[in-house]
Amino acid sequence: MTYKIGRNDPCPCGSGKKYKQCCANSPADVVEPERKGHAGAVERAIDWLMNKHRKAVSVAMAEMLFNELSPEEESALKAQDRETWNSIQLNATEWLLAEGEILVHGEPKPVSEYLLGQGGPLFTVDQRRWITQLAERPLRLYDVTNVLPGQQLTLCDSLDAEAPPIIVRDKSASQAPMLGIQIGVRIMEVDGHDELSGAVYAFTHLAGPAVLARMREAIDHFPGQASDLPRFLSFILQRQWLAQFYAPMPMPAFRDAYSGEPMLLITDHYRVKDWAALTQSLSAQSDVEGDRESAWDRLIDCKDGQTRSVATINVEKSPNKITAFYKTQRYADEGRRWFESVAGEAVRFLSRELSDPAGLLRKMPAGQGAKPTDAGLDLSPEALAEMVEETLRRMYAKWPDEPIQALAGKTPRQAINTPAGLERVKGLIRMYEASEKRQAAQQARRTISFDFLWQALGIAQ
Repeated sequence: MTYKIGRNDPCPCGSGKKYKQCCANSPADVVEPERKGHAGAVERAIDWLMNKHRKAVSVAMAEMLFNELSPEEESALKAQDRETWNSIQLNATEWLLAEGEILVHGEPKPVSEYLLGQGGPLFTVDQRRWITQLAERPLRLYDVTNVLPGQQLTLCDSLDAEAPPIIVRDKSASQAPMLGIQIGVRIMEVDGHDELSGAVYAFTHLAGPAVLARMREAIDHFPGQASDLPRFLSFILQRQWLAQFYAPMPMPAFRDAYSGEPMLLITDHYRVKDWAALTQSLSAQSDVEGDRESAWDRLIDCKDGQTRSVATINVEKSPNKITAFYKTQRYADEGRRWFESVAGEAVRFLSRELSDPAGLLRKMPAGQGAKPTDAGLDLSPEALAEMVEETLRRMYAKWPDEPIQALAGKTPRQAINTPAGLERVKGLIRMYEASEKRQAAQQARRTISFDFLWQALGIAQ
């Protein structure tokens, strides 16, 4: 006889609510997934466990969700809406089957071994294989680099930059908003192709890099045996995923990747009085590369062995106009003194333009049909688009040749030489494009194309 949870019984997820007020309230319009050979394995396992060891299962689930939380954090987690609780319950259930332990007659037993051992539930061959895979396949963090909605995801291992990309068939998880984020999943082999196990630990654009940093730190300082590391990384991933619901991360400031200083987009405008003198002076500088046609860059040798630009001198469309572009306040202050000492009487300073890269986005109202004037900016949609396009082109002008942390410190031009690196670079550009498309819709302006990045690298979309 299969055990059924009473609607007035405590919910096994550990929320403290009655079952009828918690996980029993699944949306009525959920689309049933395609039935496969392993279908029903999880349900059969949970029914058997609840029939045999209901209390032990509830204790294990509650410990997984609420262990070491403060009363305030626990209350915040329990206050989540129904849809969120459904996803938490799904992930917690899979964790229990894949990695969990329960007390059986006072002795801790790995759930997967207990289920598959003598006296366990009666599984089909495919169902047994599914439970076995759950325990064998590690929960890992991946970058979502491409999405075909309703069909498949392309994933790249976040911890291993050289690992080849993986194409995962999935109808429910393959949604456009997932592009560019990091997710924790188990990848299962089904009929010769890869699928997700079911649980998805999705991280926001802000939380993902922080989780990755925690996992890298754990790898560098892990005191135990190497065989125990995957489970410890899984634990970090699970706890950090839950933390998004009870301890949201604060909004960070934009910072220059190398100096760590707050990033500002600073442009100094000049009128050129003597082109020949200016060109000769810049050409004579040992730390300057470029020319009048392609722009000049002042370069510095950094401690990490990379060479970076701290100032870019651009020739503008207006006659006899140039601009000097900087990414931080210090670069701009030092750069102006340097440039004017080099250029001398060949140029005349006109003005300085400064913008916070996050400031404009904060001022922009959300929602379709919003206008720039709603944020106090007296700009037409086309004028705003031109300003955004100019800013993006300047921000990404050197991107193909700048080391990027997401590419393990390689430049995009270096990374595209391997299949793994190429997919990661494509994923980054796709993410930029998706973000720009959303932002343009909110600001009621045209979408700025990132074709210039694809073309600069000579790669196909």
